[in-house]
Amino acid sequence: TVVHPWPEPLPASWSGQLERPEPLRYVQVEPTVVVKIEADVAFEHQRWRHRVRYARARPDLSVYDVPLLLGEESGYFGGT
Repeated sequence: TVVHPWPEPLPASWSGQLERPEPLRYVQVEPTVVVKIEADVAFEHQRWRHRVRYARARPDLSVYDVPLLLGEESGYFGGT
């Protein structure tokens, strides 16, 4: 079982919806597909300024090829 790094519920500020101060509930799902996203590095007031955008599916990659947290040598799905 993979332990997801996000808190439950998500802080309201994580969605970028500052007019909605209540925490956001979500359902964790088992990852099955890898996708490429487009994101920028604009970070302000302890949150990312812009949402990520879907670019395309990556059927050439397995979910086990993707790090659970960026910059960590360990923490890959199924790895140590």
